[in-house]
Amino acid sequence: MKKFTYFLAATLSFVLWLGGLSPALAQSSPKPALGITSLYNNPEDQKQGYSVYHDILQYAVAIPAQEIPQGVPIPQTKEEFQKLLPGLVDKLGDGSVTKAWFDFQAAQAQTAGNELFSVNAPSGQKLYTVVAGDPALSCPLQIKDTQIAFFTDANKAIAKAKELDAKQYLVYVSPAKDLSAKALEALYDRYQSSGNQSCFIVDGTTQKITVDFQNIFALLPPRLQQSAHQQPFVFTPRRGQDNLYLVNARQTGSQLAGL
Repeated sequence: MKKFTYFLAATLSFVLWLGGLSPALAQSSPKPALGITSLYNNPEDQKQGYSVYHDILQYAVAIPAQEIPQGVPIPQTKEEFQKLLPGLVDKLGDGSVTKAWFDFQAAQAQTAGNELFSVNAPSGQKLYTVVAGDPALSCPLQIKDTQIAFFTDANKAIAKAKELDAKQYLVYVSPAKDLSAKALEALYDRYQSSGNQSCFIVDGTTQKITVDFQNIFALLPPRLQQSAHQQPFVFTPRRGQDNLYLVNARQTGSQLAGL
């Protein structure tokens, strides 16, 4: 309990710091305001992180996708699923944020970046995120490599999403909403062919994470800019661990105003 209380206090402190403490600034911020990408080294810590972002702060959480939709069983027919699909895609979002917070401290860095840092979009612009996974044959769905990339140009983000889709990655989040729909349909087909509801769930378990900041390297903290410009950041589990556990969440401007 003491560990969770400390974790919650630390998380809320960082959210307030990133979101800004001024109500006037909060109410004037564009939507969506803040994206969160956090890594954890065990599923228990990931569950606590999910609880903070989803249950307490009421962020929209793309990963882990624990229930789609909230509290409702997975439809038994493809026709029923198709009716829900537009709402599910909207829940995942188009990947656009004006501020992003990254916590990679739980990972082993193969290049650089296993620390806590934030990135702001240029004034009047947005950052466009692509999140995709190379799926393993498991239920819930575990990922061999999670690819995350950032752009200030939506068209470049769409091109990256299409590139990953062509490589058989499931593209959960990007400005290309048709690819998010395609990923959800692929998950539904896995569920329908197996009859196992957990085959539809992306629980955020991944063997490796590749995060590409090359298109926005100049926006990173100065200490990370050269490394980010040279190559993507690659993160793997620390010694003695098999996986990393991801939470990807999005805070809207209205949520920011309510803090």
